[in-house]
Formats: sequence, C-alpha cells, structure tokens
Amino acid sequence: RTEGGLKLRRAKMAMASLSMLSSRGLTGAVSFRAPSTAPAAGRGSLVVVAASKKKDVRLGITLECTEQKASGVAGMSRYSTEKNRRNTSARLELMKYNPYLRKHTLHRELKK
Repeated sequence: RTEGGLKLRRAKMAMASLSMLSSRGLTGAVSFRAPSTAPAAGRGSLVVVAASKKKDVRLGITLECTEQKASGVAGMSRYSTEKNRRNTSARLELMKYNPYLRKHTLHRELKK
C-alpha cells in the first residue's frame, strides 16, 4: 500500500461517515477534519518524533582507583556514577571503598 492510497482510503471512510450523519440530520453540529499523519520515511523504517536535548547536562562517568595498579593486587576497582556538567566541569575525584585493597582509596574520573 502506498501513502497516497492510504490517504484516499481515509478520505473515502470520512466521506462515508459524513454521509451517514447527514442522512440522520446531524450535519449542523458536526465538522470533520482528516487526521494529520507524519510523512513516512520508507517501508519498515521507524520514525521517532520527540524533543531532543542539545547537550545532556547529566553525564554518565566511570571512577577508577588510583592506588590499585601500584599495589600489584589483581583486579580493578571501578564505580559508575553521574555528574552534572554545569556544576562539576573538572574531573571528579572521590574517596570510595576498594574491595580488593579493603580500604577507602581515591577514585578519579576516567577519560572518555
């Protein structure tokens, strides 16, 4: 089915319902407007209509332990969290628990 054929079918259905209403004498209070549809991008394609943000303010980041490599202990302590780009523009550094070293250590934001 083509887009033009679909519009034609909708128009015919609208006219049929309008003629049925007019035969019952209900045309004075009824107005008809065909539903508007978004243009189809192609067969089988998905068209998403949504508001887009220019820049996400909240960024997903990864924090990695700074003492882990020097200690020689196997494994790597990493945490994933979010930060607000407007409030914290510099690299984030937090004291987090490292389960491999079993103590709190400095964790820094990784480069993307």
